[in-house]
Amino acid sequence: MKITGGFILLAIMFLSQISLAQYVSDGKEIAFDGYDITSYFDDKPVKGHRMINFEYQDLNLAFSSVENRQKFIDNPEKYLPAYGGWCATAVVNGTLIEPNFSLYKVQEGKLLFFEVKAFFNGQTQWEKDPDYHKLLADAQFSSLHAAKTEKSKTKK
Repeated sequence: MKITGGFILLAIMFLSQISLAQYVSDGKEIAFDGYDITSYFDDKPVKGHRMINFEYQDLNLAFSSVENRQKFIDNPEKYLPAYGGWCATAVVNGTLIEPNFSLYKVQEGKLLFFEVKAFFNGQTQWEKDPDYHKLLADAQFSSLHAAKTEKSKTKK
């Protein structure tokens, strides 16, 4: 598959407009079902401890160790999941669906989550063409975020 520079530039422009307020968490509960988001990068996801927490831009995060919390504090953008933590495959399809936080992948240094329902496994679908799906999800998430932001403005 050939990817044009113009398409990549367009996707980057969309991504630059994404706000962190779009995360799957509401800020009240521990985000990402309590998982220590730094632990995914060690390929050993574990739940964090409520006592080792950190609040970051409306996200209440729990970590499994003080060291992992410090890793996050030192470089939050490295560890924050792509697409606000929503199911990456659902984002490709234009919807925001809460994923199963134990179903994940780190692709190009970004954490992706997926859903699994009945006979559908989002990660299996994603793996059929991960680079193409990433390009689609990058562009689609910008549109979804804009639509959600517009809806919240009209509710006020």
